[in-house]
Amino acid sequence: MYLGIDVGGTNLVAGLVDQDGQIRHKAACPVDRGWSDQALSRQLAELACRAAEEAGCPLTEIQAVGIGIPGLVDQQAGMVIRTPNMPFRNTPLSDLFRSRLDVPVYLGNDADCAAVGEYWAGAAKGCDPALMITLGTGIGGGMIQNGKLYTGFGGIGMEVGHMPLHPGGLPCGCGNRGCWEQYGSATALIRMTREAMEANRDSLLWQACGGDLGRVEGRTPFQAAGQGDETACQVLEEYLDNLAAGLTGLCNILFPQVICLGGGVSAAAEELLLNPLRQRVHQGCFDKSHLPRIERASLGNDAGVVGAAMLCQVM
Repeated sequence: MYLGIDVGGTNLVAGLVDQDGQIRHKAACPVDRGWSDQALSRQLAELACRAAEEAGCPLTEIQAVGIGIPGLVDQQAGMVIRTPNMPFRNTPLSDLFRSRLDVPVYLGNDADCAAVGEYWAGAAKGCDPALMITLGTGIGGGMIQNGKLYTGFGGIGMEVGHMPLHPGGLPCGCGNRGCWEQYGSATALIRMTREAMEANRDSLLWQACGGDLGRVEGRTPFQAAGQGDETACQVLEEYLDNLAAGLTGLCNILFPQVICLGGGVSAAAEELLLNPLRQRVHQGCFDKSHLPRIERASLGNDAGVVGAAMLCQVM
């Protein structure tokens, strides 16, 4: 049995996971913003032990623990280098964790864990290479190749959201301009939707968000487009062009067997998202005889827990 921990900005979730990637039991707790890095590390260990004990699994049967972190990790050193909005800074998380539960500890960033989860037990099962793209505040990416997680030099590979899509374009939080996530993330879609609404006061987009720009979500343009709203359709056309441009580039460099899309945007109706996206990407693929599948990720919020638990199998 394995333990996987998904570290989020709001909640911590630990799961007892079997060899097939099935979650036997989960335990969760909210994040206390006042925790130090050592206090947070102790909490992670306590939560993992709780998940096992509540499921009736002796800690002696735990083969490994994996922890998914929203930030930069150094697996070899067992350290969390830094995380946004959390207290980890050059924190020896593996050592701190093992002081409570003495088992092998594996660290991965959250996008990598999502990729491992989908590869092990989700929409990418049986596919290699497998690429996972998460569309959220930014764009995250993870890839399995030859059964192993690709991490790149220094462990920071697959930062796909920071590919330059439009050189000299919109400023990005990373310090560069024109990064893909400024055009293909859920945040970008929300920005584009608001801009279109302000320019078109009679659009159904206003009804979809109750007339409040602050309530625009990633699903808003899909809802209005499903009712035939021309402005929403135009927003999605531009968004899909930008999203497909990045995916096509990744395909022509990596040629994965499958691309799994996660995040809230991926829940949109297939005829409005996946079908037109597949058409655009496949049209741009260099090798038309090996077209990658483009699928919606299937594990949802469980991908991080399953992927973290299975890090020991792919590193």
